Formats: sequence, structure tokens, C-alpha cells
Amino acid sequence: MHAQALRMPEPANEDLSHGGAAERAIREIAERFGKLGIEITDISGRIGDVTQQLDGQAEGLHRVVVAVEQVSQANRAIQQSAEEAQKTASVVRSGLERVTGAVRQGLNAAQGDIETLTHGAEAISAALADAVANAHRARESSDAIQAITREIQLLSINAGVEAARSGAAGRGFAVIAAAVKQLAEQTREATSASTRQLDALVEAVDQLARRSAENAGAARRASEESRGISQQIGELDSFGRSVVELIGDIDAISNPTRENAIAFAKAGQDLRVLVAGVDQSSGDLEQASHRADSLVSISEAILGSIAASGVRTAQSELIATAMATAQTIGELFEGALARGELQGADLFDEAYRPIPGTDPVQHMTRFVALTDRLLPPIQEKLLGSDKRIVFCAAVDRNGFLPTHNRKYSQAQGPDPVWNNANCRNRRIFNDRTGLAAARNQKPFLLQTYRRDMGGGQFLVMEDLSAPIRVKGRHWGAFRFGLTA
Repeated sequence: MHAQALRMPEPANEDLSHGGAAERAIREIAERFGKLGIEITDISGRIGDVTQQLDGQAEGLHRVVVAVEQVSQANRAIQQSAEEAQKTASVVRSGLERVTGAVRQGLNAAQGDIETLTHGAEAISAALADAVANAHRARESSDAIQAITREIQLLSINAGVEAARSGAAGRGFAVIAAAVKQLAEQTREATSASTRQLDALVEAVDQLARRSAENAGAARRASEESRGISQQIGELDSFGRSVVELIGDIDAISNPTRENAIAFAKAGQDLRVLVAGVDQSSGDLEQASHRADSLVSISEAILGSIAASGVRTAQSELIATAMATAQTIGELFEGALARGELQGADLFDEAYRPIPGTDPVQHMTRFVALTDRLLPPIQEKLLGSDKRIVFCAAVDRNGFLPTHNRKYSQAQGPDPVWNNANCRNRRIFNDRTGLAAARNQKPFLLQTYRRDMGGGQFLVMEDLSAPIRVKGRHWGAFRFGLTA
């Protein structure tokens, strides 16, 4: 608010004395201090709002810093894992290359030996097959010789029979027949021995041929299996190439992760600097808020002093009304005690019992029924007596407001914001202004404050209060809420 030059008192004339001019100047000063107090109160409240916002932002920034640090740690862990995986993959690749090379070299040599063995076994098998065929043919020839030998033997027998029949004439023929018979016997014996040897040879050759065939088959299978192993070696080569590709993929992951970790670390540093700045700004604003509150207190004290000096101000009439009303309420409470309507402990009850399901929370005490009966006629009449009065109500020394004006005593609904503005009875107002008014024991207290109307809406008001005493004991205060 821009400062305005105070109007100096006018020279005395027949219509205005020196005392009147001074009183007028004091009223102007009081009015200017009142406006100044309103502006300072609004500024102080806005500083408080900004401070709360900064505190919330600082908390959010702290959470962001923690989250960034966690992500940074996760990135470092991913980077470390990627590097370890890369090292492991490199070791696996080197091992695969060594093993694959050794196996391939050994397999190539084994394949050569197996192929040579296969060719040799097949050649031996073919030669043995020829030998078996020849042995069988020799066996057939031996059988034919034996058949001829049997025929010769029959022939020699027939020749001997004919020689015996011929007598002396067939004696020479008998000698020939005997020689032929002896030759046939020798041939038969030789052929039998040859046949036995040939049978043994044929059987041995057959067994050898079977084993040779089996060996040739095993060699062929070994050759086929070696080709399968060669195919597997090819698959190992493919696997090795996959490992190489995996290493490349790990590099592709590791490098951005490393860059990301660096970027997050830098962001964390920047955020920490920002948080420190916000914390510093919040502290500065808090100090400014305290100083603004001090200015408000000074302004209120000056206004109070001016009002107490006897100089009439804009609040003088309301101050007198507040003091008179506080005295009236105290007398009504004393009358209720005298009639035995309640005990002193009931009137000064501080056991505030929350009303279930209320939001904002409302409370009950043992004196609420009394205030609901005695206070509305007084408060409703005053509420309509001056357009500056926004509300008027009695509070106990802890800021508990049992009975409010009817317009602010609506039944609560589901909306807490609406409830805060329209359901203000049974509430405890223990903010700075509320407690100061409730606990003040001077004749009156004039304050400036921002009234929370709910939903982030505030109204700058003046608070005028006077203490209520019951048989000399401080019960609380009667409060006026006045438009600024």
C-alpha cells in the first residue's frame, strides 16, 4: 500500500478549537494505522501462504532428490551388471573359441582316420567276400571230386567181380581193378581231409566276413556321427557368434545407462542446489512473516492505545458495545449458577468431546446447552445492528465457540469446505487471533487477521474482543468479527 501524507491539523477558527484539531488528527492517524494493519495482515497472510507452498515444494523436491538418487543408484547397478555381463560374455566367447577350435581340429583328424578306416574296412570286406566265394567254389569242386571217387570205387568193385568171373583170363584185369580201387581209397581219404580243412576254412572266412561287415558298418556309423558332430561344431560357432552379438547388445545398453547415470547424478546435484535455495527462501519468508506479524502487533497496540485514550475512533462505539456485552454475558452466567442450572465445574468444563462424523471436527461440553439458550438473542440482535459486523460470538478461554450466529450454525453436510464456512459452531479456534482474544484480560483487544473461509479463500477482518468474567474468574471473551 502506498503511503499517503497525513493531513495536518487546520488552524483554529471560530468553528474548530486546537483540541478538536488534535482529536481529528489522532482519528486520521488511527484510521491510517487501521488500514496499514489491514494491509500488513494481508501481506503477512500471503507470505504465510507462499511459505506453506514453498514448504510443500521443498518437501516435493526432497522426494524428487531421493527418487533421483534411487534411480541413479539403480542405473549404476545396471551399468555394473552390464559391465560384469560383458566381461562374462567375453570370457565365454574366448572359451568357446578355444574349445571349438580344439574340437574342430581333433574332429578333422578323427574324420580323416575314420574315413581311412572306413575305406580299408570296406576293401577288406570286399576281399573277404571274394575269398568266401572262392572257398565255396572250392567246396563245390571238392564235392565233385568226392562224387567221382565214389564212381571209381563202384567201377573198381564191378571190375573185381568181372575178373573173378573170368578166371585166369581176367587175372590182369583184376590187378588193374585192385590198383584202381587203392587209388580211389587214397583219393577218397585225401578228398575227405581236404573237405574237412576246406569246411573249417569256409567257416573261419564266413566269421571273418561277418565281423568285417560289422566293422565296416560301425565305421560308416562313426563317419555319419562325425558329420553330426561337425554339424554341432557349426552350431557352437553360431552360438559363439550369438555371444558376440550379445556383447554388442550389452555395449548398446551399457553406454546409454552410463550416460544416464551421469545425467541423473548431475540432475541430483542441481536439485540439491535448488532445494537448498528453496529452503533458504522459505526461511527468509518465515522471518519476513514473523516481522510482518510484529508490525501487525505494533499497529494493533497503537490502535488500542488510541482507542483507550478516550479519542473517539471508528471502533469506539463497537468497543463499548463489546465490553458491555461481555459484562452482560458474565452476569447471565452468574445468574444461571445462582439458580443452580449448572455447577461452576460445568461452566468451566474443558473436556471437549468430539462429535462423531463431523468434518471439521465439532465438540460438546457440559455448558453448551446453557449457551444455546442464553446467547442467541443477544448475538442475533447485535449481528444486525451494524453493517460492519460479520459475526459475534462468545468463546471460552481456549477458543472453543459453543454457540455461533444462526447463519454460521448450519447442519454439516458431506463437503468439508462448505462445512468450514457454514458450520462454525461447536468449533475450537485456537489460532493466533482466536487464542489472543480468548485469553486477553485487558478491557478490550483489537486485532487484524485473515479469516479462513475454506477452499483457499480468506477474508481480511478486524477482531474486537472483550473478556468475560464470572464471579471474578476469567471465562473467555466476547468477539466481534468486523469488515476491514
